[in-house]
Amino acid sequence: MSALAEESSVMLTHVLDKEFLTSLPPLLDKLKSAEDQQKKNRSRAFSAFALHHICGVSKADSAKAVIDDFDDYGVDAIYYFAPTETLYLVQSKLKAAEQFSQEEALAYCQGVRKLIKQDFSGFNKNVLVRQAEIEDALDNCSHIQLVIAHTGSGISKHAKIAIDDLLADEDHGEERLTPQVIDYDASRVVTDLRVAKAYAQVNTDLWIQKCSTVEEPKVTYFGLVQLQDLISLHEVHGPALYERNIRTFLGHKTEVNTAIQRTLAAKPQEFMYLNNGVTALCLEIQPKGAKQAQGGRKRLKLRGFSVINGAQTIASSAKFLADNKGSDISTAKVSLTLIKADSDGEFGKSVTRARNHQNPVLLANFAALDDEQERLRRDLAHLDIHYAYKADAADGLADANRIRIDEAAQALAMLQPDPRFVVWLKKEPAQLLATTSAQYKALFAPTVTAFQLANAVRLNRYIQNRMATEAKGASGQERLAYKHGGYVLAWVMIKQAVNAIKSATLLDVAKINAGLSGPFDQLRQTLWDATHAATLFSAGPPATYAMGPLALFRNQTHVVPLLQDVLIAHYGLSADPVLEHKKKLYKTGQPYPVDLFEYLVSKAPQIGNLT
Repeated sequence: MSALAEESSVMLTHVLDKEFLTSLPPLLDKLKSAEDQQKKNRSRAFSAFALHHICGVSKADSAKAVIDDFDDYGVDAIYYFAPTETLYLVQSKLKAAEQFSQEEALAYCQGVRKLIKQDFSGFNKNVLVRQAEIEDALDNCSHIQLVIAHTGSGISKHAKIAIDDLLADEDHGEERLTPQVIDYDASRVVTDLRVAKAYAQVNTDLWIQKCSTVEEPKVTYFGLVQLQDLISLHEVHGPALYERNIRTFLGHKTEVNTAIQRTLAAKPQEFMYLNNGVTALCLEIQPKGAKQAQGGRKRLKLRGFSVINGAQTIASSAKFLADNKGSDISTAKVSLTLIKADSDGEFGKSVTRARNHQNPVLLANFAALDDEQERLRRDLAHLDIHYAYKADAADGLADANRIRIDEAAQALAMLQPDPRFVVWLKKEPAQLLATTSAQYKALFAPTVTAFQLANAVRLNRYIQNRMATEAKGASGQERLAYKHGGYVLAWVMIKQAVNAIKSATLLDVAKINAGLSGPFDQLRQTLWDATHAATLFSAGPPATYAMGPLALFRNQTHVVPLLQDVLIAHYGLSADPVLEHKKKLYKTGQPYPVDLFEYLVSKAPQIGNLT
């Protein structure tokens, strides 16, 4: 079992501080330093975090259940969950570097034994002020559930033995102890952190006209719905309604969406004839009322309703109503296909892909079906960063905490040791977002963290903005070198910040500006010198060039040796005796000198003080 990764620990700490600490009972020991009190409170908040996710109770109620302080006999939280008549006794450990130990288990077991005997002697004030409540819970509960919440690499062997001995012991006479302890481990913490940032499930009732059903191979309902009903869902649920769609609203100015609004304004009764309809997936579909209502009109109770095709229809119609208050669209209907299927499953994804292929979409739009993109969105949300991996309407507003998927791909490409990425970005950028391509799979691997993505983007933004500024101040061939050489320079420079990028800390924009300014100027000059030499035909005067920088940077044959020279010069490796050996390892058939480039990249001198 793996301990909680550093980046997940940072996210958990952020959640504990922001959502649980303020609701905890005050610490009884006020003599500790502020640092020690904060550390203790985070540990206490972790008990509340576990209870909140295990029982589904409010954060405030789970925090109030915490008794953790001195003299708690190893029991950190006590909570009675009335719906299942279960009393939860929680012990938590917020130390990723340590297993849950035998010593901690023995203390916890001692506390449990005292509680089930209703022996409150020696417990702290947090327990004593709740004594009547706890006694009542012990008298009325049907189950007593032990919970071990921890972020380390597991529960130690001897700790498990101590807990098993308690559960197997018949001397305490308590038959309500649940035989299995809830092991709330690091993997569950990560899962619950991500679930917390998931879109809420859409559950609703819809009336379907002319309703018909197919039972095989998938339960499917067909019919007509009032467009107003779908608009109402859009207004209530927003993006959650389109969780598994490949695009959100693209804006009312697109040709298709303009046509939708024009039809609603002029001929709402003809809307269903001029529209492809809406397709949605549902986890559950339950018909209500008579088996066959009059006119084939049925009420369907839907759970997990997700529109996978037709987002533009619904969102454009909602925009029309918002802009035209009082407009009557009561006669507007739209055809609806409801398929009972898990939107996260392969069948649901294949339906989404097929239905959207019938409309003009980019291959990059289908990245929205990749689970890795949703994982990154949720993790970035914990860092207060909005990751827009679905196509949507550009609002034209600059937002440092918003990252587009194409921007993410560019930045992550700078981390790759393969120099061909800079050529692909200039020549064929679309293949980096084609989910079946090797490039996409390398960029958005399961190992990529939210911190790596955000940090790479921040560095790449700085470099691209600086290159744009340099281009404005230059002329001739040098101006073109800066205009088209941004990816080349970023690919070299970002290697110098890999240690900072991979840390579990967001880079400080002010420190990026200060720390990269000097190295950027040095690298810019090195790149220009190399570009000038690679493109020069005759020194003149006047100088003539065999090709322009754009042609150079789009050509792998030219870019690979240029990057090799720039890396060696900028990293100060010209006297490195290993280079000749690495050069000799190049084999016919390799797309580029793999061993040499991996070595050069590994020798990048790191720029510090960026976080």
